[in-house]
Amino acid sequence: MPSKTNAYAATLDLVCTPVANSLVSHITGNKQAEAILRASDFYMIAGRAQASFKDFDFNNESGILSFTIEVAGGKSDSGAIDIPELFRIKGVQVGWRYSIRPESSQIGIFVQESDDEKARIIHAFIPDDVLMRRGRKDELILGFDNFLDLATYDLLYVGIAKVGDTYDRLFARGHKARTQILSDEPQRFPGARVSDEIYLFAFKVEPLLMRVFTEETEIEEDDVDFSYDPKRLVADAEKAVVSLLKPRYNRELYPNYPKGKDGLYNTGLTSYSYSISEGMAFRTAYGTIKGGRRKRELTISNEADYISVQGDKVTFRISGTDFLAEP
Repeated sequence: MPSKTNAYAATLDLVCTPVANSLVSHITGNKQAEAILRASDFYMIAGRAQASFKDFDFNNESGILSFTIEVAGGKSDSGAIDIPELFRIKGVQVGWRYSIRPESSQIGIFVQESDDEKARIIHAFIPDDVLMRRGRKDELILGFDNFLDLATYDLLYVGIAKVGDTYDRLFARGHKARTQILSDEPQRFPGARVSDEIYLFAFKVEPLLMRVFTEETEIEEDDVDFSYDPKRLVADAEKAVVSLLKPRYNRELYPNYPKGKDGLYNTGLTSYSYSISEGMAFRTAYGTIKGGRRKRELTISNEADYISVQGDKVTFRISGTDFLAEP
């Protein structure tokens, strides 16, 4: 065993719900959305037929709103939203009036504090928001035991913002790969708009640095420095995912990964790994990577597949096959 081990276990965490390309124009110029997206500098573009809500049923006694989510031409699954739990989180007081407006594309929850006040929306759920929350084990969402079947996307492109952030790179400006995808991708469901079937995923790459020392290790000043270069980490994460899955619209596939000048190779790390900390999966003709998290706040999970790098060796390890998934 080496006297000192330096290792990264990095997770890819979404900063917001997957965004359908058709909604990009509603986001650009929205200061609140912009601030959220600027926390990301790693992004994916993926495709899946549009999902929708149907078969609503509200239980007045329990406050549970049940429904089904269906992917057009594909699978469906049933679950519910715990409305009383939502009210607790949002600070809704006893005696306030509320209304639920369920539609195929959105579930709006409104409250009214007094009779002479206009009802205001406290949350709008869309299908991919519900699926993301279920993947994060959010207590608001009940059921949807087969949510991963609905939250599996065709991975088309992986990119990073070498300068700036995902908002600048993918949303605020014209993006060549996104334009090409919208032009070249076929409909996934007859009659659908391709722009509704292409989704943008804004991630941040969060590292957990692990250092292990033996009794003989002489601890130096650098050993207590936990700073890191975020752009170098992001650049390496992009190469890891692209070299594994080879998305159709990525021109550079990094066949020599993990070697490279702007990644983590030759930085003194003993090993490093990447996993997606969301309950969703991304597939290409070369394979599928599945994400997961232990609970809402704990992003590292044995439910997630991961890419591992040690020296020149790159290994893709699959949850439930190469190691035990969460019980």
